[in-house]
Formats: sequence, structure tokens, C-alpha cells
Amino acid sequence: MKLIINTVNLKIGGAFQRSLSFLNELKEFGKDKYYVFYNSDIGKQLDIESFPSNFSFYKFDHSPASLKYRRSIVKRFNEIQKEVNPDVVFSFVNPAYWRAKSPHLVGYAVPHIVYDDYKYVKKNDLRTKLEMAYKKFWTKYEADYHVVQTEDVRQRLSKKINIPLKNIFLVTNGIGKQYKDITPIKKAQTEVKKLLMISTFRPSKNFDIIKKVIPLLQDDIFKYEFHITIDKNDYEKNFKGFENAVINHGHVKAIEGPGLYNDADAMFLPSHLECFSASYPEAMKMEKPILTSDLSFAHTVCGDAAIYFDNMDEKDIAEKIKNLFNDKNLYDNQIKLGLEQLQIFQNSREQAESYIEICKQIMLYT
Repeated sequence: MKLIINTVNLKIGGAFQRSLSFLNELKEFGKDKYYVFYNSDIGKQLDIESFPSNFSFYKFDHSPASLKYRRSIVKRFNEIQKEVNPDVVFSFVNPAYWRAKSPHLVGYAVPHIVYDDYKYVKKNDLRTKLEMAYKKFWTKYEADYHVVQTEDVRQRLSKKINIPLKNIFLVTNGIGKQYKDITPIKKAQTEVKKLLMISTFRPSKNFDIIKKVIPLLQDDIFKYEFHITIDKNDYEKNFKGFENAVINHGHVKAIEGPGLYNDADAMFLPSHLECFSASYPEAMKMEKPILTSDLSFAHTVCGDAAIYFDNMDEKDIAEKIKNLFNDKNLYDNQIKLGLEQLQIFQNSREQAESYIEICKQIMLYT
């Protein structure tokens, strides 16, 4: 099989980290011919020289998401595709803004489309709604097949863009390769409790709620810190005056994730929207309790292995945080439930093998 793997539109976030895990796993077992489209951000975290001769790499300086560069990038995509004549093209995440001539498998990662019944999405301004309508068009137009991370998203996507379920494949997310051989370090108990939120800064992530929660935690026996991983400018703009309670680590490389979890006491994710967050299985693997939004995307992934809160209610969030750290049995039980829930996810090797198997199935269809 000849396979084009397109990661050019990835910059930061969960899909970016998963693409790195996929390529690094594929390096170890892949026997086919792979043509990888990548950008400088991917290149900085990928040891291209270590890949065997069945991999060919093509660097792109810009993303086709940019209207300014799209025409020239797509032209080069098409030229390479014509030269390679691949059996399948796999764009790791949508929108790829490219209608490939070969059978095109595209990873799905736009929660606004499938969860448009959520209150948060309904309240979006006109500009955001138009942006999502544009992405919805490309989601349907560019892909022959889709791959998603949960059955909930699979069912919803089929209905939202009116395509058959048989054209939507499921590969569960899970821990990246950097967690495979990690043994969690039992953290010493202190009066400072650290809540870790590994995420880029986006409105849908609901970072603003942290500033409302902080004052409500000050009467507890513990001191609380929120540890986040956002751009320096976003941090200075949004958390000025909260530096003692909100500690920023900046954008972190995938390999740095386990260290952050080892230093944390719990994982915190108050998102309005997710297709899937790798933070959930990562926290389970690193034996950290999960505090997250009481929404269907979180329940689908975490099941009983999370403490859920109303992510728009700072009082409820603060109460759930206090309950977790003031009840050792609850804390220990959440870790136990997390380790049990972790078993439902595919690890990075299994994910990579599933992606390749799907591509081979598609090759046989055509």
C-alpha cells in the first residue's frame, strides 16, 4: 500500500500530539510506503532522520487553512499525489481543505458541528456560526471516509452531515507513546493541591471559570493551584492578578506531559466542548482523579471515572474540588475507577495499527 499521511494543518493540541504518536509508532511496525506531509511544528518534535527508507517526508511552511496560501499548497498536494499515485490519503484531522483524488480518509475533530444542541454552541455569535458552517461544508466535501474517537461522535456525525455510518470508522483515543513505559510517582501529601489542565487557550475550553472558582476555595484547609499550559500572551492577558493561584507552564512537548501529571494532584477540565480529550486517559494512566464538565462528551469517555460538575457554576465546581480533597476514600476510589476505565482505550500502538488497517480496508473497497 502507498499511503499519503497529511498533518500540515496541525499546530498544537490533542490531534497534534496524536499525530506524533501515530508516526512514531508507525516507524516501528509499518511495512508499506508512506509519504508524510508535515509542517515545521511537527518537524520540531519528530526525529525525521530516524525513520526508515519506506518513509518520504515533504515539508510545508503554511497550512491550507490560510486562504492566502491555500491555492499554492493544494497545488503542491496535487502534484505530489499525481507523482506518488497513492492507494489512500489519510489527513489526520479535519478540515484538511483539500479534496484528494485518491480515496480520502479524514480524522474528525470539530465538536461544534456534532454538539450543536449544546447551550454553549447555540449561544455562539454569528461569526462563529458562519465559521462552523464553513467547516461543516468542508467536512462533508473533502472526505470519502471519516475516522472518529467515540461512538457518540460517530452517531452524531452521520446524522449531522447525512453520511452512512459504514463510512465512519472508530479508533478510540488513549495514552500517547510517551506514557507507555511510565510508572506514576506517588506524590507526597502537602497542603497545596495542584489541579492540572493541559490545554491550549480557546473559548470552548472555559478557562475563565477558573478565576471565579479561586475565591470560593480560599476558606478550605488546603491551598489550591491551577496549573495550565497556554501561550504566554494569553496567560498575561487573562490571568493578570491571579499569578499565585494560576501557574502557567506554556506550551509543553508531548514528552513533558508525564512529569506534569506526576507533580499534580488531580486533572481539571471544565470544557464546554470536546470530541475527545487525551487528558482523560492520561490522567487515568498517571493515577490522578478527574474533575470535569457534566456533559455527554465527558461521560462517554470517563464513565464513572470522573467527578462531574456544572461547568458554568463556579460554586458547584468549588464544592466538587473540596469534596475530592477532603475525602481520602473518594480520592482513592476515583484513581481505582480510572485505572479500570483506562482498559477500554486503545494504546498508541493499537491506534496506529487500527489507522493502517482502516486504510487497507478502504484500499480494498476501491
